[in-house]
Amino acid sequence: MSKESKSLRIDIVSDIVCPFCFVGKRRMESALKKLPDDIKVTVNWKPFFLEPSAPAPGIDKMEFYLEKFGKERVAKMIPYMKEQGAKVGIKFSYGGKIGNTLDSHRLVNLAKQKGKGDEMVERLFQDYFEKERDISDLKVLNEAAGSLEIDAKEVLESEDYIKEVNEEVYDSHQMGISGVPFYIVNNSISLSGVQETETWDELMRELGYLEKSKEPGDKPES
Repeated sequence: MSKESKSLRIDIVSDIVCPFCFVGKRRMESALKKLPDDIKVTVNWKPFFLEPSAPAPGIDKMEFYLEKFGKERVAKMIPYMKEQGAKVGIKFSYGGKIGNTLDSHRLVNLAKQKGKGDEMVERLFQDYFEKERDISDLKVLNEAAGSLEIDAKEVLESEDYIKEVNEEVYDSHQMGISGVPFYIVNNSISLSGVQETETWDELMRELGYLEKSKEPGDKPES
């Protein structure tokens, strides 16, 4: 691979309360771990609102799911997500509350300015999906920020990043993005929905970041 091509950028449109976004993150990371060390990977998280009218503080998660999806669908959905999560080391727990995610996206934007956007997204996913924490609660968000040595209190109590988050969400809608996760690779290749690790592996080969698998009968290069 030439020197000019040894960088990889992945923009991910996501919401913190999206379970497939968490699973997709882990699957993608499994593929990225296989890349050579000299490839510079940039992962940039972009906001989306699955539930734009959700309140803050949050409301009971299970009650919300039952009202939105119905008892029969929830009965199938939760075991399925737990199964998919377990495959990538996620222990999904469906207690706790669901609430508005604007402030969590603001916090991610702040973390991105400090080079810790990916770490913040991981922390918030864990808080919400594994620890049953209300990520619309400013106390929870401040604790998450503190765990990464970020002082977010002043920002979260202000209107900082509200305009930026809303503009990014609007831009995604203008691009026709109606569901998440949604991935944009190197500003040119779009992937809609959660992807298998094998899909990422194949894409990395197609783009030249990984060596292509040898087919039976292939002649060795001279």
